[in-house]
Amino acid sequence: MKKHTYVLILLLFLFINIGHCYNIGKITLTKKNPTYTNEFTLKKVENFTYKLTFTHYGIMNKSGVIYILLNGKIIYKIDKNNKVNINNKPYPTISIDIAHTLKNGKNILEIYALNLNNHNYYVLNNVYINEPTKTPISTKLELCILILMSMCIIGFYKSRRI
Repeated sequence: MKKHTYVLILLLFLFINIGHCYNIGKITLTKKNPTYTNEFTLKKVENFTYKLTFTHYGIMNKSGVIYILLNGKIIYKIDKNNKVNINNKPYPTISIDIAHTLKNGKNILEIYALNLNNHNYYVLNNVYINEPTKTPISTKLELCILILMSMCIIGFYKSRRI
């Protein structure tokens, strides 16, 4: 094998054990569709930071309120003080630390709007939950890297023999 092949394989192994992201996507709340519920499962790593991130904008009257709940607890509230009109670009990106609210296993994300009129709507875009990289690396990955490194060393010495 050539050196470039070994380097490519090593780089591939470096990216195997990266963190995950739960991508929820775009959520639009209207008077006809004022609620959104998403149930998901994750293996929580203790003492790590998990963040719910989203961009928000829309048209909402003064009495309109949007609540974001995780496992029944309010984690964020959008009201007249922090709402973003559709014309106010760039839209802000909000990142909320949800590590204390997440459970190991089944979790429920709920978003609901109150007091929206017929022509009002509010959008939460690019909604996702970041799951951190799990360290230390797994035993399987360590074994694979050990075997690969041994193959690299043996291949290097065989190619140097005359």
